[in-house]
Amino acid sequence: MPRVECSPEENVVRAIHSAQWDRAKDRKSSAIFTGKDISVSRLYGLGLRELFAIFHEQLDGSPNGTIIAVGEINVGELQRIGREHQYSIELTVEQDPQEGNPAHAVIPQEIKKRGLARVIIEALIIHGDLPAT
Repeated sequence: MPRVECSPEENVVRAIHSAQWDRAKDRKSSAIFTGKDISVSRLYGLGLRELFAIFHEQLDGSPNGTIIAVGEINVGELQRIGREHQYSIELTVEQDPQEGNPAHAVIPQEIKKRGLARVIIEALIIHGDLPAT
């Protein structure tokens, strides 16, 4: 069954692991937004605290380290960046609810150009880790 596309008005977040961001030098790895079927979560029905809790439960201890932040971006802005980049690509975000994360979604297109990934990363609103309530 095909997945439902998220609205351009929605915002999504991407977990950022300790191995992907050298905070001391403020250097973020393009790996945050490269690959295919990039996992994000919708800020629809769940807030940042709930998503941080899910991310910690599911992703801490991965080879990329612990979750230290999330990057938030508007779906429409993500699509604009993809279209206007020199390697123009039509990006979509598709709903992909999971048992442990009903807000889960994916960017199914493959982002292989570091330059495009870096533009997306620069557009992120970064939220530091939020303690559980």
